[in-house]
Amino acid sequence: MLLVASHQQKSQHGQAQRRFSLRLTQRNHGRRSLRAHFRMKLQGKRCTLNTNKNYPWISRCKWILLPATASPVIRMRLQGGQLALLLLLCGLQTPTGHAEVTIKVDFDLAPDSFDDQYQGCSKQVMEELSQGDYFTEEIDAHKHYFRVWHKAHLTWLSREKALPKNMTDTHAVALLVYTSNSQVRSDFATAMASAARSPQQYKRSFHFKYLHYYLTSAIQLLRTQLSTKSHTLCYEVHHGMKDIHFVANVGDTVRFGQFISTSLLREEAQKLGRKTLFTIFSCLGAPVQDFSLQKEVLIPPYELFEVVNTSYHPNGNWLQLQSTGNLSIYNCQLLKASSEKCIPTPIVIASLYFLATVIISSKSRV
Repeated sequence: MLLVASHQQKSQHGQAQRRFSLRLTQRNHGRRSLRAHFRMKLQGKRCTLNTNKNYPWISRCKWILLPATASPVIRMRLQGGQLALLLLLCGLQTPTGHAEVTIKVDFDLAPDSFDDQYQGCSKQVMEELSQGDYFTEEIDAHKHYFRVWHKAHLTWLSREKALPKNMTDTHAVALLVYTSNSQVRSDFATAMASAARSPQQYKRSFHFKYLHYYLTSAIQLLRTQLSTKSHTLCYEVHHGMKDIHFVANVGDTVRFGQFISTSLLREEAQKLGRKTLFTIFSCLGAPVQDFSLQKEVLIPPYELFEVVNTSYHPNGNWLQLQSTGNLSIYNCQLLKASSEKCIPTPIVIASLYFLATVIISSKSRV
């Protein structure tokens, strides 16, 4: 099910609102009519990203200081793959005291985070998403999710902006959904942090397959457009975190394992948090200011960085990261997961073969 509309529909904004209102009241008994309303023919083009380097997993320990109400210093050891979730939770925290908790983290490049780049299969994945019930399942799995997509869809219709080549309205709406709603970002990041523990975990428990593909594909298509116009493909951006002192060593290789919203303006990033400020030189992210209220660059979860500079102060830490390539454990996983349900059992294969033999034999007698 796809949330899209042609450019001709944008001139009929009022009619679209009335149709949405009618369908919203019939949602419990009219799911199929909604899906038919949103569905459109999609066209996609694969965008291949260049990998500068291939890095093995690097396991190191980092020290992180968090404000807490408890006065003693507590030591905790997080299991591998939990760093991405820790970054998210710390970014959402509110200061509650002046004491600090020391957390020791195994920093292993977020191996449990889902990092599919859909290389060589982007068009096929788009077709699978358009034909399946993936979006309906995501709506059913998340409270208020449908309302967020509905609002983002109407917002995009009202903007009447041209899209880059091969980019659909669904890409634009997905970017609006992610950049405009903090609850969606929180739920999505939590799911991302553990989605890749196994193919079965992804297939059964990752209820953001639709959003993940369209965000990933949107970044790649935006970068393709920039490359054709001889624009710069690397950006110096900033990302602030509150209530957490993040410490790394110069020379460390890191990966966030999440879609990271970064600002082109340092002062804007500092408003979001000063405990740790990242200055990031990203060469795989894409500017999304046409789909956001801020001058943002969205960094994909598979981009690798080297820590090239650090500065630590009582009031906050500063880390400078340099892009060094990309790393993905998964590729085209949605197609692999969907193909499993289409593989007939040996009994079925034998039955089909027997039936075909009977038919051919009958025709030959005639």
